[in-house]
Amino acid sequence: MATRNWIGLFSQGEGDNLTNELERGYEAALLIQGIELEFYSDRKVRPELELSVPRSVQATVLRRFHTALQICRSSLAKVAPNRGQLDPQELRQLQLIETVVSRYATKRSFSKSGMSTAPQPLPRSLLDVFDAVRRQLDPTSEESVVAGFRRRRDSTLASLRILLLLVLVPLLVQQVSNTYIVGPAVEHLSPDLSFLSYPRPQLEEVAVEKLRIYKEELEFDALLNGGEPLSSDLLVVKLREKAQELKQEADRESVQAIKNVIADLAGLMAFIGVCLVSRDQLRVLRGFLDEAIYGLSDSAKAFAIILFTDIFVGYHSPEGWTVLLDGIAHHFGLPTQENFILLFIATFPVILATIFKYWIFRYLNRVSPSSVATLKGMNGGG
Repeated sequence: MATRNWIGLFSQGEGDNLTNELERGYEAALLIQGIELEFYSDRKVRPELELSVPRSVQATVLRRFHTALQICRSSLAKVAPNRGQLDPQELRQLQLIETVVSRYATKRSFSKSGMSTAPQPLPRSLLDVFDAVRRQLDPTSEESVVAGFRRRRDSTLASLRILLLLVLVPLLVQQVSNTYIVGPAVEHLSPDLSFLSYPRPQLEEVAVEKLRIYKEELEFDALLNGGEPLSSDLLVVKLREKAQELKQEADRESVQAIKNVIADLAGLMAFIGVCLVSRDQLRVLRGFLDEAIYGLSDSAKAFAIILFTDIFVGYHSPEGWTVLLDGIAHHFGLPTQENFILLFIATFPVILATIFKYWIFRYLNRVSPSSVATLKGMNGGG
């Protein structure tokens, strides 16, 4: 409990409750939009309409829809009075919630005879202007602005804090465990446990290649100095010494690979532990990242998307994936399998590109359609 309070020091209080309510409502609004897109061809949900799915599936979809709509209405009732405390990204989330709630509030505007009520005397946009002026002239508006600034400052501090914890805690646990716990334990047990220090086949191949090069270097030095070639006995002695040295080096690399595996598992457990302990702070961090990403201009978003896709799924990505997979295999003491690398490069970037295109179609096209248009223009209309 003390650790949880220490991590969440900057994100407790009324501002955190407001953020949580907004996140709940925003998630529910996205769920409703997903139901509309998947089952109703991006139209309004109509419970009386029979879908081309089993009745049990339709009943489940409608239950999820009604639950999400109730969450949207509840969140809107709690967040809307504090509109002045919201940052631009949170305002966009609130507007999405308002759009969904208003879309499904039209049934109440119909009378029993089926005729709609009389229209409003002034346009809605003009009423929104009057409402904004009223909020600005409100004597409590200054307190609301200050409270909003403090909440955003606390959210930023909490986001930076948990981001540093997510990066530093696993690294420190991995390094400390590798140096002071795992390393000495593995070195102490490796002479008694053969599976900890047996020479890996790829390490033996590297050692043999180094021994061959060493033999050629001895012969070359003898010819270069003009002396007599090494006798068979002397050559065997030198090669035996070098082979013993190479074997010790291969054993050290084998033991180091075991250390890396155990230390990396410790770092992974530390990362999972931080995530479990600080789930509330992760929601704050998510809002902070959303604001940072969606707050970029359309050109900056398109530039970042093109840079990311070209690095990981572009024409030049196979070289990068090859280097990355070779480094991972060497880190864990695994053999480098060329067929596996080629198969990975032929499948994983394609899957990643498909997921990324689906994300653009499903979410970015709704949140920022102008960014999608800019992205298509920068890609030559593709």
